[in-house]
Amino acid sequence: MKKSHLDKIIGELQVEEPKEELKVVWVYGYDEHHIAGAHDYVKVKDLMVDLLSKSPKTKVEESFGFPTEQQLQNADLVVMYLHLPQLKKKQFRALKAFVEKGGGLVSLHETVIMRPRIKGKKLAECLGFAWKEGTSKWGAIFDSISIDNKHPIFMGFQNKMTIPDEFYWDLYQEDNVNILGSVRTGPEEDSSGPIPPSQLSEKASPLFWTYGIGNGKVFGTSTGHHTFTYYDPEFRIVLFRAMAWVANQHPNRFVPLVFEGITNNGMVGITEDLRGWDGKIRE
Repeated sequence: MKKSHLDKIIGELQVEEPKEELKVVWVYGYDEHHIAGAHDYVKVKDLMVDLLSKSPKTKVEESFGFPTEQQLQNADLVVMYLHLPQLKKKQFRALKAFVEKGGGLVSLHETVIMRPRIKGKKLAECLGFAWKEGTSKWGAIFDSISIDNKHPIFMGFQNKMTIPDEFYWDLYQEDNVNILGSVRTGPEEDSSGPIPPSQLSEKASPLFWTYGIGNGKVFGTSTGHHTFTYYDPEFRIVLFRAMAWVANQHPNRFVPLVFEGITNNGMVGITEDLRGWDGKIRE
């Protein structure tokens, strides 16, 4: 898309020099089942850790599976993009305590899935939403997403945005969740292409949300399935603003990274679908 379009969303890009170092932990996993280009936890981690490390006074650590106790004690911001392992009671308590004391947490796509049902319910208490085994569904996004453009994360957007990706619906939902974006659902699971509006649900389902625990904040989205989504400049605006918002930082702290590596001759983004790339390790 044109950089001028993104400039209208962002507005005047004033970035204040941070006064203190921000400690970030990026939590990732490994998915051997999906084709290269989907659930690329390692590839996306490498991309995002490299980008965030370019932001002034930002220290980024990586964590495979789940943060260590020390990482949770020291972190200001934790970002999770993975299928979490079966967490133990003390890990649920530690994650919840991290947010309660004022930490910022961002949950992306499959991070909300944990089975069986009792585990999903416990995860929802930490993230706001989580997979409800036997009830929750997944499928492609076929419609424009209605968003709350009064919230700082979506400021400057129109009241709808488009993301060609996958998401989940009919999840566990905590009472004090604030829904920032929702979309009508189409057929479940795989789809060969677009569908007519007549096949969309009447009721929209949540896709972006915020959630509070104690003194801390959570931002979540069940989209983020495809690797190309993390190169989508509008999705990057949302993601980088969300990171800043949950960490109580200036909204523009990470926004310059939106353009990093994907800007050429006044255009921002990529034309490749990044599916089936060579080199993904299979175990």
